[in-house]
Amino acid sequence: MFRIITALFLLLASAAAASAQGLFPSLWQSQRGALLKILAVDPATGNFTGVFVSGPAGTCQGVPYDLVGRVRGPRVVFQTSRNWTTDCRATTVWSGRFVSPTTLVTRGVATYAYPRTYRSTTTATMPALPKR
Repeated sequence: MFRIITALFLLLASAAAASAQGLFPSLWQSQRGALLKILAVDPATGNFTGVFVSGPAGTCQGVPYDLVGRVRGPRVVFQTSRNWTTDCRATTVWSGRFVSPTTLVTRGVATYAYPRTYRSTTTATMPALPKR
């Protein structure tokens, strides 16, 4: 029984590591033009970091946000935040999944802190951009 549990654990750990390695290095773009760039991945944990750049529409066009997240199998969770300035200050928690090795579908809940605090929800389909 111990061998079966150990084998199952190793299988799940290797699947998570393989998914995390598929993220790096990568650049993803939403249907609204926002960019998600993965800069570093820890394949042992599935944790990743990067930058999220808002799309060309709206009041905060092309604004960079810090990005931290984690991948577990097909599931992805990440947070984008911009706290070092009052303009375009927001924190968004995203969750989603890979629908294919090159496409990520996410839903984000944003909390804006300036000039007043409010929340909004958005969904995004992010295909990976070709590597150059």
